[in-house]
Amino acid sequence: MNIQEWFKDQDYNTGVELYASSPNAKNRILSVLNRGYSSRNMSLLIKELRALKNTKNPPKKTLRTSKKPKHKAPVIPQKEAEDNHKKSEAAKLYFKKVKYGELPPKLKVRFRKLKDLFYDLCDLKFELNELPPEKEEEALDIQIKIDAIDSQKDTIWKEIDHWQEFKTFLPDKVSIDFSSLSDIELERKRQNLENYIRKKNGRIEKWKNELSDIDDKNEAKKIMRQIDRTQRDVHQHEIDVRKIEDIFLDRL
Repeated sequence: MNIQEWFKDQDYNTGVELYASSPNAKNRILSVLNRGYSSRNMSLLIKELRALKNTKNPPKKTLRTSKKPKHKAPVIPQKEAEDNHKKSEAAKLYFKKVKYGELPPKLKVRFRKLKDLFYDLCDLKFELNELPPEKEEEALDIQIKIDAIDSQKDTIWKEIDHWQEFKTFLPDKVSIDFSSLSDIELERKRQNLENYIRKKNGRIEKWKNELSDIDDKNEAKKIMRQIDRTQRDVHQHEIDVRKIEDIFLDRL
């Protein structure tokens, strides 16, 4: 498979192998990609493979012609109204499980942000659906934006769901300043955090399974407190991992 063919199915691991096989591959970028799939790493991989593709196949010079510039068709008011109606109906279903008035002020802010992200996502999906098949690069750019918004949405939903179940807040800031750590220290920290996440998620799953067999209310409350505390720990670790990945990308 060559790079041009890869853009048709975009399998992450295959893409990393293609990048590694290139004489122009950068060791630092490859070390980031080898850490595994994430929306950030996929965006980086697409960017690097696109650059390699353009390097291997430089555009041929062509004579400029006096063709008239193409103009985009004006937005048809009826179509815009139909799209807005679809978004409105989808929003009713998407947000119906949340009672805005019962949220604490901190989460009301996050819920409004969630709504903005939802409508941004709808607009991007409408835009993606209307692109002609030959607009591959534009479609990839839109898909990257969609993935980034999905990640933000998932985080906010997790915060809201946790509060509705436990009436406690998930952390929303990094635990420490990672910027002074070396690449080796950051990688060691990232691996440790991901190990903690796997172990603690396993404990949470075990406790949830135990709850169904417990009749004692006090024992059930004790397990719920353990789940609450451990979910907050996991969320903190996930925030820290994302921050470490951002630092790696900034250092490229």
